[in-house]
Amino acid sequence: MPNERCRQMEQLSREHDEGMAFADRISELASDGGEDSLAEGVRLVREYYQEELEQHLQHEEQTIFAPIVQFHREHFSLCVRLGTEHGLLRTMATSMRLETAQRDLPAFADTLRKHTEAEENELLPLVESLFTPEQLEAVMHFTPLPGTPPGRGPGS
Repeated sequence: MPNERCRQMEQLSREHDEGMAFADRISELASDGGEDSLAEGVRLVREYYQEELEQHLQHEEQTIFAPIVQFHREHFSLCVRLGTEHGLLRTMATSMRLETAQRDLPAFADTLRKHTEAEENELLPLVESLFTPEQLEAVMHFTPLPGTPPGRGPGS
């Protein structure tokens, strides 16, 4: 995604680029269809969720969705839609199993891809246009809580 971002949004935008590449990798493994490829896809989704995705989702929820809901209620529906997709991605990642991987891996990749495109094309430009310099700095300097919240990790 070659969108030009303000410096405070660069990290989130890089994470979106990485998420798109990850979705492509998962799609490739699902297309292969072999048991080893599917098992690798399940492992990668679980690992991605634990090590990257959950922190990314929390980052957006705490530093972007919360200020929009508080100060820019006219964009509430966008936060609800994207927040619902966050929940779906969490559910898909934490319930990924080899037995249903042939179906679930492409669905996860497609959901991640569409969600990321929406954030990159709708949410981030909105944030750049609405947020104060202080709010943008808060986005840039987000510090995640240590560990994954209880009940949100694979096997929960």
